[in-house]
Amino acid sequence: MVTMENQAAAPVSKRKHIRTFFSLTFIFSWLVWGAIILFKPAEDLILPLIFLGAFGPTFVAIYLVQRYGSSAEKLDFWKRVGSFTRINWKWYLFILLIFPAILFIGYPVYSLLGGEVPSADAFTGGIETPTDFIFLLSIMLLGGPLAEELGWRGYALDPLQQKWGPIKASIVLGIIWVAWHLPLFFIEGTSQHAKGFGVAFWSWSFQIVAISIIFTWVYNNTRRSILAAVLLHLMANMAYPTNLDPLGEAIFTAVRLLIVLAIIIPWIQKPKPEEKRSTVAIDATLPGLPLPDAALKNG
Repeated sequence: MVTMENQAAAPVSKRKHIRTFFSLTFIFSWLVWGAIILFKPAEDLILPLIFLGAFGPTFVAIYLVQRYGSSAEKLDFWKRVGSFTRINWKWYLFILLIFPAILFIGYPVYSLLGGEVPSADAFTGGIETPTDFIFLLSIMLLGGPLAEELGWRGYALDPLQQKWGPIKASIVLGIIWVAWHLPLFFIEGTSQHAKGFGVAFWSWSFQIVAISIIFTWVYNNTRRSILAAVLLHLMANMAYPTNLDPLGEAIFTAVRLLIVLAIIIPWIQKPKPEEKRSTVAIDATLPGLPLPDAALKNG
């Protein structure tokens, strides 16, 4: 059953330390990025420092899990990071195709309305050899997916969903995600700095909140797989529309909104409580969809 509701109850250690997670994540990342802004280090140090700051969410999540988590919580966390079998093949397809699909929908509309579609080089980064591809993939994987997702989805999402439900939790996490990126808008050479604080900023901010909902949907339907979030983030990075004017930003914002609405509307139209109880009872018999209280035990 495809639903927003297949989340598990957050472990006690996560619920207790969620504010600590956000505080330490912002302190770590903003201190590193703030040092770049204030002290302007040598150019060959800037990229490593940007990457170091980006690992704030993951570093803090690992620290809190290893420091305060029970043995079962630690095992659950690392299984969700490394298990490929938690993800059904249909969800692998969705992860692989959703962001390229946004490109294939948005760019033809943009072109019809007079926009200029970028060449393939804008997405491949001038890849000419397998080594070039491996290097680009490594950068894309480190610069966001591995640096962030063990924290945002792997640690923070469960307690937020338990408090507010999947939709509100996704929006709250998306807004926090936007705020966390803000120092990068002041560092020359980053994609955020290139956007500035005009139309592109608001389009990008909406995209972050929108894909936060998509991430939650995938996460909840892959048995809380952190690996699924890492792969989805990788595809979001690799298939991000480039060189858009305000018209292009508006078109891609509309495409993302339609996709998010397609996810949210069925959730809003969920069964009434008495109907939902019978549905959960049926779904609990399906492999891979444990009841919330049993999810951590079945890890």
